[in-house]
Amino acid sequence: MYIDHITIKNFRTFRNTAIEFIHPDQDFDRLGLTPPPLRNVNLLLGNNGFGKTTLLKAIALACLGPAVGRVGLYPYRLVRTEPESSGPTASRGGRLGPEWEGRAAIDAAFTPHAQDGLGGLPLLLSQVEVRRMGDLEDLVWTGHDDDFWQPIFSEHSDALFFVGYGATRRVEEKQRYDAGARSSRAFARAQRVQSLFRDDHSLIPLNAWLPQYQARNRGRYAQVVGLMNDLLGPGHYEFTGEMEGGEYLFVRQGLRVPFPALSDGYRAFIGWVADLLHHVCMTCPSGKKLVENQGIVMVDEIDLHLHPKWQMTALPTLARALPNVQFIVTSHSPLIVGSLQWQNIITMRPVSRQATELARIESPVHGLDADQVLLTEFFGLQSTRAPGPERQLKSLTLKAREGDSDAALAVLRAMTKGAEQA
Repeated sequence: MYIDHITIKNFRTFRNTAIEFIHPDQDFDRLGLTPPPLRNVNLLLGNNGFGKTTLLKAIALACLGPAVGRVGLYPYRLVRTEPESSGPTASRGGRLGPEWEGRAAIDAAFTPHAQDGLGGLPLLLSQVEVRRMGDLEDLVWTGHDDDFWQPIFSEHSDALFFVGYGATRRVEEKQRYDAGARSSRAFARAQRVQSLFRDDHSLIPLNAWLPQYQARNRGRYAQVVGLMNDLLGPGHYEFTGEMEGGEYLFVRQGLRVPFPALSDGYRAFIGWVADLLHHVCMTCPSGKKLVENQGIVMVDEIDLHLHPKWQMTALPTLARALPNVQFIVTSHSPLIVGSLQWQNIITMRPVSRQATELARIESPVHGLDADQVLLTEFFGLQSTRAPGPERQLKSLTLKAREGDSDAALAVLRAMTKGAEQA
């Protein structure tokens, strides 16, 4: 399934807002958008505290449908607290009256697929409320399509595939990984989004599950090896499937490095990619290739630990390697932004009284360099220079305009060299 649309009310920073997402099956004419080259990527962009991670959590809760209150997820301060608690609340996004005190609502629509077993249903609807009870909050299903959501209650169903990754992505050591204990703590589908709600949730290590496919399903195993290399992209380590001392090796220019010895950046990226491939294998219908699996993948801070050169290609590489997956990711990186088109980007904009609304900014951004991107509406910076040199440059510029030739030369030097004194 893919998510088409979400409406959020009284949910943390979102008072009342809505947004349409893009995906390979989306009706772009209905949205009034020209389809971008990457039709399966949605980038969430905004300042700290504007709701990027909150939106991922709202999507995850909507994905769980009528199972949302029964799968071991515990909400924490999701219901919005208004700066002024009395009287009706208003914003450009609409009005919310006093009846919204102590509750939040998420309404979402999804496009189902054949693997979801819903027989041509055009849209699957989800309605979830978060209700505050004293210091606690409760997740309550308020939708009406319970019959269509029945596959959500199955541990092993191919239907309704989604997975989410928080910014804290730690891979469990194989010696400490206990699949049975993990299953007893939370429902399988909740485990796939647990990382968005709990910083201590660990990812499934590659060596805890891939050897089973190597022994029992060589076709799937070969697909995983191929996909791992496709997702890493050219110029990075190659994954051959070889093991040494119980750890998988990654090879570059003849150097063979076990996973635990990789740099933080590679371990962070390969860790969640390996966990993702595990879930793709678990949910891919029999007879289909892994790249044909359809679903939603959410990643908070997609650029975590990635070198700027890698940031420039990371999302296009992911999108092309898994073209039938709808990616919804967050980032602060202008290099990530410049690798996309404006149709791919959803921004978080401030509105009255510490609230945020969701919107798209129709401004060409693809191919701009990092400085140019930072000066667009997407980031809103007036300058990319440090405050001290910026003030000095403004002072020199004013003097140059008044005819000071020494100041004019100083401006040229400041614009082409660093501010350090030789």
